[in-house]
Amino acid sequence: MKKVLKIIGRILLILLVLLLIFTLVTFIRHRIKTGQEIAMLTEKGYVNPVSVGDHCLNVAKFGNENGDHTVVALAGLGANDYSVAERKMTAAIEKENTVVFIDRAGSGLSDDTNHEMALEFIVEDYRKALRSAGIEAPYVLMPHSIGGAYANYWSCKYPDEIEGIVFLDGSQLSNGAFDDEECDPVSFSDHALAFLAKLGFGRYALRDYYYLLPDNYSGEEQALCDALELMSFEKIANASESSLLAENGQKGWESIVTNDIPKLYICASWGYQTTEEFREYLEWMHALKVKNHRSTADPAAVSDEKIQEQLDQMAKLREDILYPYAEKMGNCEVVLLGGDHAIYVQKPDECSAVICDFLAGV
Repeated sequence: MKKVLKIIGRILLILLVLLLIFTLVTFIRHRIKTGQEIAMLTEKGYVNPVSVGDHCLNVAKFGNENGDHTVVALAGLGANDYSVAERKMTAAIEKENTVVFIDRAGSGLSDDTNHEMALEFIVEDYRKALRSAGIEAPYVLMPHSIGGAYANYWSCKYPDEIEGIVFLDGSQLSNGAFDDEECDPVSFSDHALAFLAKLGFGRYALRDYYYLLPDNYSGEEQALCDALELMSFEKIANASESSLLAENGQKGWESIVTNDIPKLYICASWGYQTTEEFREYLEWMHALKVKNHRSTADPAAVSDEKIQEQLDQMAKLREDILYPYAEKMGNCEVVLLGGDHAIYVQKPDECSAVICDFLAGV
């Protein structure tokens, strides 16, 4: 029995040594690659950390320095690669405007924070970052998804700072809109996963959490987006923001004061109007899943009747939620551009054309 235990002990010791060696190699490789990725992001103009007090946010500025408007892009929850991924869409906008991307705390190139990522804290962080970067108001906010709630709060509390808002499939706010969301508080497992990501293990799991981009993105753009996602794995502020999703969404709704600030709402996920448009999305998503080696059904197998049911449901959601939301905000034009929630990835040219027309009238 003692001999067996000694053998088991030796095996466990060998396994432990191998695990430590594997962890060390993983960490060294991760730090080397992270350094290379930051150098690449710096070369492309994406790295510009500015102080907002006890942490720094990254503020990347592109486009026409003396442009007509300063467009400030606000990412959705978990869209940590927003500054790179959205530039397919903003390329046309940058010709006549300055476009600014701010990574929230815990996202991309910004620092992590122990503060709760409450709506008020996020908006004040944004404002401090712009001031620290020397970017003066007024701004045209361009939020995606839950960023719309932050834009609502910002524009209603500080209306003199905002001259327009472009919602890119912004969260469709209403009373209790996020009540069904699971909003678990930041836990030990969140901290543990962040620690493992700092050691470099996130690189092994990247494709489990994050898709390869469509074929219209280059290998370099994919690498930059991957780098921003991996940096975000190491931080817990995203978990805090996720845990406060329902609360922040409700505050965003309650903060709305009907006003005359020009607004454009690009409705994508509820914006389909024809069978052909919906099939185009199904085929696009099918190709994306195939590229990412994910199981997917043949779009041709979806019947026209099933698609019509989806179209009817979306029309009802627009009537019951979206249009009342736009009316409550005031002076809001709704444009239906059916597509993926990340519409700036799927239809960048169509989006930029609509936005440029809007900006010309602001």
